[in-house]
Amino acid sequence: MKSLRFVLTIFVAAVTGCSLPMFGGGSSYATRTAQSLETDTDATAPPIVQVREFWRSATVSVVAWDQDDAYFGLRTSVTRNGTLVGGDRFGDHRLYMTPLLVQNMGGFAHAAVMPQKEVLLAVGTQRDSYSCFYGKQCSPMVTLGVRIPDSLLRANRDSLVVTFFPRVREPWTITLRRELITAYLEKVDLVVADMTKTASNDR
Repeated sequence: MKSLRFVLTIFVAAVTGCSLPMFGGGSSYATRTAQSLETDTDATAPPIVQVREFWRSATVSVVAWDQDDAYFGLRTSVTRNGTLVGGDRFGDHRLYMTPLLVQNMGGFAHAAVMPQKEVLLAVGTQRDSYSCFYGKQCSPMVTLGVRIPDSLLRANRDSLVVTFFPRVREPWTITLRRELITAYLEKVDLVVADMTKTASNDR
């Protein structure tokens, strides 16, 4: 089974020169958590979490990624009454990936969280017109991905490993670090609480 970390060097070499419009991070709204260590003991930068709110928008988006791994991350939208609508379904989050990443890893027919064998439903292509709105570095402009139920994301106490199963090639994985998940969910909860309170005051 291929690990995303194992092929990272090859992948970065393949996209060098086009990383600015597709990858990146950072903004005035970035939330930075305590520095963490990868399993290989190499220090990594804290995750970035952006809250994207626009006047008269029906939802507020929360987007999170590791600073050096912006080609995948977590995303959801929160309605003005505090409901999650990530992954095009109520109560879901979205594990997003760039199409180039998925292609380089061999694609996938379905995905699951192992060993629970929790199947994750795929979501279609999503375009983000505001991927570079908050800073010089950007989140991906075009993504696809899978839905992660809120309960599953919160129940896992460690890093969450998602396995992707191509039709012909060997499976590959993406690891969502616990530090990334924690920082992301903390911001989601703050947005949900704020939206819920505002909706209650408006009644």
